[in-house]
Amino acid sequence: MANWKARLLVATTALAACATVTGPAVTTAAQAATVTTQPAQADLPPGVVQLDDAEGCPPATLCLYQHYKRQGPAYGIGAGYKVALKALPMGNGTAANNVSSWVNNTHSLAVLIDEDNGKARPLYPGQPLEEPTSDNDTVDLVDWA
Repeated sequence: MANWKARLLVATTALAACATVTGPAVTTAAQAATVTTQPAQADLPPGVVQLDDAEGCPPATLCLYQHYKRQGPAYGIGAGYKVALKALPMGNGTAANNVSSWVNNTHSLAVLIDEDNGKARPLYPGQPLEEPTSDNDTVDLVDWA
């Protein structure tokens, strides 16, 4: 849990440093699009940090990735934080029904829940998961046992 707090502190400090820089501000359309598509850490649910695309999973974190082989947009969830994936922006939608790979780097049992059919699956501590075709892009909620 301390890891996500440290990441939040670093992000907040970096944003504050950028805000204090003086001089002409030049923003291209691509830069503006990047800024608007990435949520501020403060806009995320408690216990959640946004990871860089394809970033490795930090210790004490449950990580979810949009694509197989831990690629694409990603988030880290601290152990014990129940998170509705619809609260996590991802691509043109949200992480709900949009995650293909996971890594549980916590010491806790994560529960991946598909609210559409009431199916709950365990993801054991220390385990990665590449979603089987039958369960790919179905998880709506992360809980803990």
